[in-house]
Amino acid sequence: MTRLYLVAEGSHRLWVAALIDEDIWTYVVNTGRFHRNDGIRHDYFMTRELSYTDIGLAEARRLISAGVGTVDHIIFPDALRRWQADTESLSPDEVFSAHIADLA
Repeated sequence: MTRLYLVAEGSHRLWVAALIDEDIWTYVVNTGRFHRNDGIRHDYFMTRELSYTDIGLAEARRLISAGVGTVDHIIFPDALRRWQADTESLSPDEVFSAHIADLA
C-alpha cells in the first residue's frame, strides 16, 4: 500500500513522503527522485516527533513544484552526495503510479 504525506516540523514543511509497505521514501528536489529515508521511517513508526498529514496526488505534485524537499547543499553535503549516488531511488512517476494503483 502506498500513502502520501506532507512531513512537517511545526509550520516548516520538510518533505513529501511516500509510505510504501514498511519503508518511507522522501522526495529530494535536488535529485528529482524519492529516496529511502530511515530517519523519517524511525520517526514515523517510533517517535512521532514530526507531523504527517495525508495528502493526495495533486497536493504532492503542488508541494514538489513549490520546492518542498529541497536540501541545502552547504548544510547537508554528505546526505546530498549519498542521495545523488543512490541507485535504488524511485522516480515520482513510479511512486505516484503505485499510489494510484493502490486506490483502485
